[in-house]
Amino acid sequence: MCAGARSVISTLWSVNDLATALLSIFYYQQRQEGRNRPEALQQAQIKLRELKKEELLKREDIKKLYNHAKTEFEEAQSKRSQYQRHSAERLKWTRKYLKYQKLKNQIEVLENSIEQFPFSHPRYWAAFICHGLR
Repeated sequence: MCAGARSVISTLWSVNDLATALLSIFYYQQRQEGRNRPEALQQAQIKLRELKKEELLKREDIKKLYNHAKTEFEEAQSKRSQYQRHSAERLKWTRKYLKYQKLKNQIEVLENSIEQFPFSHPRYWAAFICHGLR
């Protein structure tokens, strides 16, 4: 907000990357429908909380996200092995490897989960808050 933004969406605690990505998608869909920032956030939280596993796994954006994460993970895995330990290049590729491994794994865990509503627990949606003007 110090840089001139009218409002900011932030979290009260660290949130699962996949849940954050989904909430962001839902939030911007709500904004495009004309809802103000607090209303859009509230509706996005409800949608995330009520999202069914099978609905999530059918989404094209999630399929694309998984394929992108898998491709980037495999590239980083290959590239980082080409450099010596502790070199700047290996550290760069290791960071990328870990980032995409985490996201890929979150989607794979979700696929194998028996949970019908995987983001229903408040730890996934309740941390998001809106500061500033509507």
